[in-house]
Amino acid sequence: MITIAKNEQYSLKVDITKNRAFLKINGFWRNKEDIPGYLQDWNEAINKLSKGFTLLTDATDMTIHPGDVRDVHSKAQEKIVKAGVKKVAELHGENVASMQLDGVSNESGMPKKNFNDRTKAESWLDS
Repeated sequence: MITIAKNEQYSLKVDITKNRAFLKINGFWRNKEDIPGYLQDWNEAINKLSKGFTLLTDATDMTIHPGDVRDVHSKAQEKIVKAGVKKVAELHGENVASMQLDGVSNESGMPKKNFNDRTKAESWLDS
């Protein structure tokens, strides 16, 4: 497992053997200045993965984000889709945050499914 980024807002790791990225979103991001390296971190992660990679996003601790942060999520998802992601499993906690993430994913065409159980999410990604 290679750690691309780990800070108060998120962690992003890749497992080259599984061809999978792991994103953990932490709490509330006030504005895009809270996450200045987020898109660059995604570029680095994508460069280490092959087309057809999968992504496990853990949003269980995420709270709803403001509009400018939503735009950053959207840009990241566009990069991920363009790079050839096969499947995305999202772990959710708070319903409002999951509704926001679902909206962004619908706009970007992200091939994702929501889960409440990490084992089931990883099993789905492995299938």
